[in-house]
Amino acid sequence: MAIYNIFDFYEKVHSEKIFGERGSKIDPEAFKTNRIDENFIPASESSNDRVFSAIAARLFFFLLLIADLIWGVYSLIACLAKLALCLASFFQITPLKRSLFRSYLPFKRAVVCGLALMIALFSPALGIMFSCMYFLMYDKNGVDEVVPSSLREQFKEIFPT
Repeated sequence: MAIYNIFDFYEKVHSEKIFGERGSKIDPEAFKTNRIDENFIPASESSNDRVFSAIAARLFFFLLLIADLIWGVYSLIACLAKLALCLASFFQITPLKRSLFRSYLPFKRAVVCGLALMIALFSPALGIMFSCMYFLMYDKNGVDEVVPSSLREQFKEIFPT
């Protein structure tokens, strides 16, 4: 689901000299007569496009959910294997103990992403909001590791570090 800058049009209009250039898409008379050039108005989406878009979004969220489940199972197995090794050594091996604590974080991220993707199957915006909220509030390093690059750039614009 794309996130758009709602001020793009406003910035483009005011950065160009619209009324002085030839071939501009906005007719100054349109403001007086309430008429706008047909090329300027985006075509309205048909109902078929909206249905296809909704189905495609949910299909991709479902595929991401399957990949996340595989990631979660792998993280859980790695965490349990390290826990068994730590228990066998009575937590005396320091690098193994640190590795156990580091292996818990990917499992926690997989659980959060899985919950967000399950919610996103029904409401994509709400699912994305939950995952973004978690990563911004509790796991800022996860933004660089888990969040897609298109959203990561917007996070860096909103929350400079």
